[in-house]
Amino acid sequence: MKLQLIENICKQTVSLVLLTGICLLYSKGIIPMYLIVLFLLSGTLISLLFRTFTLIVKIIIALTVMGMLV
Repeated sequence: MKLQLIENICKQTVSLVLLTGICLLYSKGIIPMYLIVLFLLSGTLISLLFRTFTLIVKIIIALTVMGMLV
């Protein structure tokens, strides 16, 4: 179970680093736009956005519950 959690975290981190690198290279004019579209179509970015969104929602809910209990 812990190994799967570590694997998922590593996959998300690598995807985020790759996305950041692609965006930085695009801003310099090195990478064409179609590569970013290909990255979007691969589903990696979409799944990363949904996972990040659910994490943010969970944190907001946890903070709200903790605020109600205090």
